[in-house]
Amino acid sequence: MQITIRGHHLSITPAIEDNIRCKFSQMTRHLDQVNSLQVKLSKDHQQDRRSKKGSANHIAEAILRLPGVELFAQASADDMYTSITKLTEKLKKQLNRHRKMQLDYQPIAI
Repeated sequence: MQITIRGHHLSITPAIEDNIRCKFSQMTRHLDQVNSLQVKLSKDHQQDRRSKKGSANHIAEAILRLPGVELFAQASADDMYTSITKLTEKLKKQLNRHRKMQLDYQPIAI
């Protein structure tokens, strides 16, 4: 599986990269069909007028490519590690739904 990690308005540290690789390797451990994974991490620099803080300004997006299917998820939080965790949870749900659809599929015999 090929993992591509990009940062937009953010530098990718080795700790963030290791965190991403660890979480996604656990998630796709039982799937040999994964072709590639693209992760985009970005930081929005807008601030709230009242609190002078950015609310949910760390954004993580991922595209997981399987044969014939692309799964996309996006998550945002106040911390990059939290947004990565939310992102993996969303993709796990999509992968489980995809696996269930594959297992439930029964071709019609003619």
